[in-house]
Parts: sequence; C-alpha cells; structure tokens
Amino acid sequence: MGIINEIERFAINDGPGIRTLIFFKGCPLRCKWCSNPETQNPLPEIFYFEDKCIFCQSCIAACPNNAIKADYLRNKVITNRHICTGCGNCVAVCPAQARRLVGIEKNVEEIMEEIKKDEPFYILSGGGVTLSGGEVFFQPDFALEILKACKKEEIDTAIETSGFASWKTMERLLPYIDHVLIDIKHMNSSLHKYWTGVGNELILENIKRIDAQKKDYIIRIPLIPGVNYGEENIKELKNFIRELQNIKEIHVLPYHTLGRGKYKYLEREYELKHLKKYTKEEIKKIVSKLEIEGVKIVTGG
Repeated sequence: MGIINEIERFAINDGPGIRTLIFFKGCPLRCKWCSNPETQNPLPEIFYFEDKCIFCQSCIAACPNNAIKADYLRNKVITNRHICTGCGNCVAVCPAQARRLVGIEKNVEEIMEEIKKDEPFYILSGGGVTLSGGEVFFQPDFALEILKACKKEEIDTAIETSGFASWKTMERLLPYIDHVLIDIKHMNSSLHKYWTGVGNELILENIKRIDAQKKDYIIRIPLIPGVNYGEENIKELKNFIRELQNIKEIHVLPYHTLGRGKYKYLEREYELKHLKKYTKEEIKKIVSKLEIEGVKIVTGG
C-alpha cells in the first residue's frame, strides 16, 4: 500500500512518449518555489476552497478531532493543520464542495489497473509510466512493487526525483527504471539548504553514481529568479556536468506560478509571491550560458 496524490494521463514532458504520471505523497525537501506543495506531506490533507464555502459549518460538526473552527468575522472556517488527520469526514458532508481530500491510499493492483488502461498509447508513442512526487524514494517499497509490476507487463518506466535518498535505497529500484529525471537545484550546498531545506552533497553524489552505471538519465534544472541563475552557480554547474561521462541531455525548467493557488487551498503562505516569470529573452540568454558540447539542452516542460 502507498499514498498517492493523483494519476495524470497523457503526460508528454516526463519521459519519452505519452506517459501515465503517478504523483507520490511525501518529500524530504521543502523547496520554497514548489509547485506541488500538496505532495510534501506524506499523509492525506484537505484542500479548502474558500470562494466556494457557504459557511454552513457542517465540516465543524463532522471533524472528529475538533480541527476546524469558525471565523465569524470573515465568514469562513479555519483548519488547524497540526491536528487535522486528513480523514475526509469534512469533505463528505460539505454541500458546496469547498473541501477536497488530497492523497489517497492505493495498493499496487489498483495502480496497475489504471496504468493498463493507457497501454495502447504507450505502444503507439513509445511511452510508459513515470513515478513522480513528492519524492518517489520517500515510499521506496511501494514504488519498487509498481516498477516490478510494470516491467512484468513490459511497460517502459521512468522516475522524477530530487535525488535526495540513500544510495542503498536508490540501488534497489534502479534495475527496474528505464529513465531517470533528476534535479540539480543549486551547486552551493549552503544555498541549496536555504532554498530547499537540505544540502546537495548526497544529490550530486547520487548523480555521479547513476552516471557511472550508464543509466539513461536527464538532469533537470529548475530556473528560479534570484536563486540559481547567477554566474558562479552556472559555472559550477557546467564544471560538474562536464565531469560526467554519460550525460546526453539536460532540461531547463523556467519558473512558473501555476502552483501558487495550492498554498491558499492548504492555508499556507507562499513565500516567493514577489517573483515574476522570466521573459523569453531572459530564458534564451541564461540557456546560452549553459551550453556544453555534446549535451542537448531542452527548455520547458
């Protein structure tokens, strides 16, 4: 059994071909720009859509932990996220659909049942299944069984990962993974820790080990204004990539604002609300600085 956030179909930026994308719950990082904050907590959570709320207070009576209180000044309810268990009782009684459960427990058989629905698209496009998150290695046993089941059905597999996991854990899953998409968020470990909550030593070491195994992999670089586009970081990044023997492709992922609303639904503050998206000209200029002979650069996705 494991906890997933959702299953997305017809994904085209998460590995080759058309893919079924499975979002795992739980992540050891806390990237300040995270566009999927609902995948950070490994347990189920509740989205609250304030604009839909009719302030009927049915959710208050339904909550077994007294985690929901009424705010009469603003005609809304407030959830104490520290004691909310994500049981979903409040979701079931909400007549306005102002509450939604995020995160559901599934077993491997249920996941595979959904995956098999898309097999014709894998065959036609050379696609397959991508496990994403959150962090796949946060639920390694569950991920391993899904990967094994996919390989039994001869389905192409990929993972999207921060790379922040013990090599012992990663090594167990890698034989069942056809493609690895792994992030480098910053080359300076102190700054990496400031922006994500963890240092980068383990991540960089894991990339070297994946490279040594000649595994098909792509390095992804989230391009965040004011975080990691500086000259020194780009220089160190290029030097690191040049030392890799089997890297063929990197993906540059420009900052976007698509996940901002989710913080409001979780009743959390989005720390980087002052950031603006790059212009096309700015992206082109930064990408040109990353060019490395023999390494393909793909922008977007």
